[in-house]
Amino acid sequence: MHDLGQPKSDIQWNPVMPIAVPAIDRPKRSNRHAPTVLIVDDDPATREIVSCMLSLEGYDVLEADNGRKALAVVKESTVDLVLLDVQMPEMDGFRSVRMLRQMFDLSELPVVMMAASDGSEQIIEAFDCGVNDYVCKPIDRAILLARVKTQLRVRAAQKELRDSEARYALVSRGTNDGVWDWNLITGELYLSPRWRAMVGVDDPNWNPRGADWLVLVHREDRKRVLTDLEAHLCGETSHFETELRMQDRSQGHRWMLCRGLAIKDSSGLACRIAGSLTDITEGKVADALTGLPNRMLFHDRVERCVEKVLRRQSRSFAILYLDVDDFKLINDQFGHDGGDQFLVSFSQRLDNAIRKSDAVLARIGGDEFAILLESIRGLDDAILVAKRLQEALMTPFKVGGRDILVRASVGIAIADTTGQNYGNSSAAVDLLLTQADAAMYQAKTQLDSSYCVFQSEMLDATAAKLELAGELRYAIERNELTLVFQPIVGLSSNRTEGFEALLRWRHPVYGFVPPNEFIPIAESKGLIVEIGEWVLREACQQAVKWRNEFQRDVMVSVNVSIRQLTSDGFVKTVLDILDSTQLSAGSLKLEVTESLLMQQPEQTIAILQSLREIGTKISIDDFGTGYSSLAYLHQMPLDVLKVDRSFVNGMFDSEKHLAIVRTIIGLASSLQLQVIAEGVETVEQLQKLQSLGCDMIQGYFLSKPIPAADAIKLLERKWDWPQGS
Repeated sequence: MHDLGQPKSDIQWNPVMPIAVPAIDRPKRSNRHAPTVLIVDDDPATREIVSCMLSLEGYDVLEADNGRKALAVVKESTVDLVLLDVQMPEMDGFRSVRMLRQMFDLSELPVVMMAASDGSEQIIEAFDCGVNDYVCKPIDRAILLARVKTQLRVRAAQKELRDSEARYALVSRGTNDGVWDWNLITGELYLSPRWRAMVGVDDPNWNPRGADWLVLVHREDRKRVLTDLEAHLCGETSHFETELRMQDRSQGHRWMLCRGLAIKDSSGLACRIAGSLTDITEGKVADALTGLPNRMLFHDRVERCVEKVLRRQSRSFAILYLDVDDFKLINDQFGHDGGDQFLVSFSQRLDNAIRKSDAVLARIGGDEFAILLESIRGLDDAILVAKRLQEALMTPFKVGGRDILVRASVGIAIADTTGQNYGNSSAAVDLLLTQADAAMYQAKTQLDSSYCVFQSEMLDATAAKLELAGELRYAIERNELTLVFQPIVGLSSNRTEGFEALLRWRHPVYGFVPPNEFIPIAESKGLIVEIGEWVLREACQQAVKWRNEFQRDVMVSVNVSIRQLTSDGFVKTVLDILDSTQLSAGSLKLEVTESLLMQQPEQTIAILQSLREIGTKISIDDFGTGYSSLAYLHQMPLDVLKVDRSFVNGMFDSEKHLAIVRTIIGLASSLQLQVIAEGVETVEQLQKLQSLGCDMIQGYFLSKPIPAADAIKLLERKWDWPQGS
């Protein structure tokens, strides 16, 4: 330890000993227990008799033979009560009392006057001078002792009250809470300076009575506050406690926690209630994880913007609603701590990408965020911000020591500057958030852009999507799901090498529902694992039927979502299905989308390795569209790379797309992998892929996805086309 020059203590630490505190110079105060009574009388015999009476009762006694000496004794010693004669030389009793009252009030130093006369005039004059009580001579011992004891009790009670009030005043000044005290009988209401400062009431003339303070409470909270208050005053609750919004000096509202405790009279009725007011705005409106405004504060800020629009005091404004695509995968891979770490980094990235002067960023919940653009010239301003956000997210995030790349979907809603669609400001906020949310979900279905501007028909689509989500849960048991198959053809063998199984939903009302509509629903509602298992089992059963009919093994490819792949027991599920259907593992190829695969590379490598060990084939779907790391790619137990259709379609329009296709085929050759090109629609595309050395193709040039009964005809077909140059 460092020697700070402090004197060393001889006291050794002992956990049962009190801690030694350095001596501090303080005024010396006697540790008295018995009250001290000052007897003031010019008659020695009277002083002796009264002193004897008091001493026998345990009082400490001081004496003085006139008023002037009595004042000197009071100044020099601690006196609890004065017994004072009326007739004395130099300074009589009346003048002595007046002098004492200049030094102490009636509660601080009680004075009992002793007089030979019990005349009313003398008694009245004594009380006018400031005595507390009066006894007549000759002194009756019992009466004297009773009155002394009574006055000392009153003095002690008043001292305790003064001390309590002093502590109350000290707490009131020192605490960060506001203090209030409400006399329910008279209506008097005390509001501490801190209470007034918290709500911005600077007017010293504002002195509300009774429930007048409720005018500062938000109109939506008043009824609840009164209900909670009445419940406590009626004895239904042990204390009064409620959260409420109160107006502040900026004419906005701050969240307060109001607490109180009622005092009841002898009949059990509440006569007074006192308590505190605590500002809880920060904890109420700030997100605990990111420190950003939360949904409540964001709602309040948007509501203010709506009110300005309704009063024609503001230009248009916009709301951007966004969330992280497949955020659950991050939680699954890195745990909730890793997910929280990512959300903090994500929020900081968003915050740095917007201008703080005219934008408010809030975390709405989970991985959902919202941005209020308070004053914009038009839609282009909002789109510009959406693009800026996407650019900010292009750099990988560091989570758990790894780099991950994410995509965020953004929905944009523009405020109606006429206000004609808004019933009130609160309803308008809910409508705008709903619109932005609907646009965000529409953005998730887009391949070319990750942001979307709200259109009115999107609300109908959202309602339909919610209905579909409810019905999708029963699609399997109602036999509404079915598989179609698209052939995969070898460019050197000119024969069908296998089929990709594709899921379709035959809805009894809507007909065939496109996969890009219901697959995201299945993902978000946690149905994808169950549906994926059904697809896997149906595809394997169909492959066995083809094998038995065609007398050769037929490869079947099944798309597997990353949630399905990383779910508990997936490898065992594959084994069980292969065992129950009697399909050889080498006839099953599992396809995983590249962008999702790379979010959890180490975990998925281990799972893919286990799948390869049982004999299944592994393919990366949509290769080239995601963020791949060659360091991971060469470690992955792969068999096939599938070139995304966007590159195939753009081979003749963009040298970059052609270069990407050529690079993927060359990379696959170096890694001893097969290449399948998706989306082949023309003979020119086929010939170009032949010339680049592509192994297999699939697409509408060969066949659209067809039912299993029609697919067997393609197994017998010999494909014939011109060779590429």
